[in-house]
Amino acid sequence: MGKVIVIISLVLFLTGCWEYKNTPSNHQILRICNYSDMDIYFRRGNCEGGIFDNANIASSPVDFKIFAHECKNEYSPSFEVDIEYSGCLDPRISYVFFDAKIVETIPFDTVFKYNMMLGSKIFTKEQLDSLDWTITYP
Repeated sequence: MGKVIVIISLVLFLTGCWEYKNTPSNHQILRICNYSDMDIYFRRGNCEGGIFDNANIASSPVDFKIFAHECKNEYSPSFEVDIEYSGCLDPRISYVFFDAKIVETIPFDTVFKYNMMLGSKIFTKEQLDSLDWTITYP
């Protein structure tokens, strides 16, 4: 019984100590800053900078909403791996931006169908390196 408690305590300690960090070869944090006067939503886009699917991002504002003049971190075990295995012909990652008022008032199926986004940005690893892994809107 004592060994089980020690093992459980060790697992909880190790998982509790996990912290995302960036190293020169492995970025786990991508900073997204909203320098506009409106609240926005963001999400990853497809290879061409379009919307992947009609999953409702408004149902998770904690994850996808950035208030005006604020920044938010997005986390991944490795953005380099995400870029390399993005399925794009050229390794890259894209982000799509939406007006929060639209996303919060119009069903996301409609937003998706009519491609009602503010815009998108596509990045290579080299571009993100030069931007210190910070994406800005607009």
